[in-house]
Amino acid sequence: PERRDDVDVDAEDDWKGLRGKGREIIAITMTEESNNNPASAEEEMEKEEEETSLFRKIVDKTGVLGDFSHLNAKDPFLMKEKGSNWWTELRAGTVTFLTMAYILPVNANILGIVIPYKKDLIIATAAAGCIGSILMGLLSNFPFGLAPGMGANAYFTFTAVLSYGMPWQDALTAVFFSGIFFLVLSLLGLRTLLVRLLPRGVQLAVGAGIGIFLCFIGLQSVEGMALVVDNPATLVQLNTPLTVSSNYDASKMWLSVVVLVLTATMMTIKIPGAPLVGIVFGTLVAWSECWARQNASAFNYPVGACGGGLNATQYEDAGCFCYAPDKFAEAAKIENTAGVFQWAAVGDNGFWVAVFTFLYTDILDSSGTFFAVAKRAGCVDKNGNLPKGQANMAYAADSIGTIVGSCMGTSTVTTYIESAAGVVDGGRTGLTAIAVGLWFALAIPFAPVLSEIPPLASGPILCIVGALMMKNISDFDWSDAEEALPAFATLVMIPLTFNIAYGIIAGTMMWIIMQVLLMPWRMLVLKKDPLIKFKLLLLDEVTLDAFNEASLEHGADAETNFLGHMTGKSKEEIQLAHQQEKEQ
Repeated sequence: PERRDDVDVDAEDDWKGLRGKGREIIAITMTEESNNNPASAEEEMEKEEEETSLFRKIVDKTGVLGDFSHLNAKDPFLMKEKGSNWWTELRAGTVTFLTMAYILPVNANILGIVIPYKKDLIIATAAAGCIGSILMGLLSNFPFGLAPGMGANAYFTFTAVLSYGMPWQDALTAVFFSGIFFLVLSLLGLRTLLVRLLPRGVQLAVGAGIGIFLCFIGLQSVEGMALVVDNPATLVQLNTPLTVSSNYDASKMWLSVVVLVLTATMMTIKIPGAPLVGIVFGTLVAWSECWARQNASAFNYPVGACGGGLNATQYEDAGCFCYAPDKFAEAAKIENTAGVFQWAAVGDNGFWVAVFTFLYTDILDSSGTFFAVAKRAGCVDKNGNLPKGQANMAYAADSIGTIVGSCMGTSTVTTYIESAAGVVDGGRTGLTAIAVGLWFALAIPFAPVLSEIPPLASGPILCIVGALMMKNISDFDWSDAEEALPAFATLVMIPLTFNIAYGIIAGTMMWIIMQVLLMPWRMLVLKKDPLIKFKLLLLDEVTLDAFNEASLEHGADAETNFLGHMTGKSKEEIQLAHQQEKEQ
């Protein structure tokens, strides 16, 4: 049959060739049939077009089919198309690794509070980063580096294990299940459903709240700078006095402050890998002093237990030690943390709270990073959205990394915002992510060295990472009380309860209750749709601006402004449409 004007043939032909050959066969068959029964052939053609259109809409909506066009011999990873080359991609991967390599000692230090096998944690962290990053490059062609995430490791240690009393083996089992659920949601294209259930203001506040949470951990004495200690009356206080002569721990505190200021200065002048340089500086100073003075070191741990003047017996009884490696490298082997899942834990309600908290934080963290870094790398479409096929494969790589990481003994694997450093250096394709993975692989044999990074070197980096996570709320409209107050509840409850899940629940429940109470006002006073905010939650890729436009802060024109924002129509066009509806 002849092509009709109302059929977008070009769009069909460009649609990844999914049903190209089939359409040719159908067209030939129907052409033959049309000679005998033109009307019947036309009806069959229309039916087939409707089926194709429906199938296409489903695929485009969910992105269930990945886009693997970058895996070809003519233009590997589409480097020519994106204006890049092998050297640029490998260099960018190196820069990304340098900016996120701090996670090797930091993750081991945080998880090491409850998992007493630090070398195993170093190997697991590096292996998970290696596998996750390589999968990201191969499956999605995005230049994103992956590793166990900050925030998730804090939740694992301080909430799941220390607060809930969950054995660390059970917590690893929860991480495993969260990875499985994330993978299923990714492959089915349903991961956005969970994201949409949270108000947009709460979503932004989660990242910032985790940032404050990480900074709070970095300031404390267990795995941080030792600047903040407990106080029975005020809960926390500054670790005073600050003089070395009056406070044995002051030496560690001041060296950590030097690391903090030095790292912040290097980041200000855009030195690649500044956090890693800061860690190396603080570590070398602590190691040198430990090797030189042994038990008399000024940098002995734990904080508050090792004052000066202790004899050998007192030193040993207090469990005092200073950080310094006794070997440079060794054959990598995970001896105590691999495959320690406890399946009996699935019967505990607290277990499933942990599972869905890990799942939510991973989805939110990954989604925010994907959009932020992909936009900088030019990987978004003309509407600023990620290509769904590539995005789904990126989420799949993230979830597989989490599954593999939990099997080896580490917390949730996620995409790192530090990937932006490699993008700024020119990384545009998945080869950058593969380079990051190869660097993580090279780090695995050096677990004996990496496991001896002192908290005074890694704690300041937690504070810096926390500060960087505050950019999530940099454009937030704090004058919109309807969205701002629930977001603020999330922001403060995460660090003050030492629990990410409680912060998410607090902000979401406050938002829901407020919306229910505002329904009569919207319906009776403003004469507007009382469910407008709930409807927004169900829309695809709705922005925070749309939520703000629908708030009461914007007056009686909220619905008109919102519809204009979503449809691109003018205020007059929308009002005319409303008038026509009323007349009907």
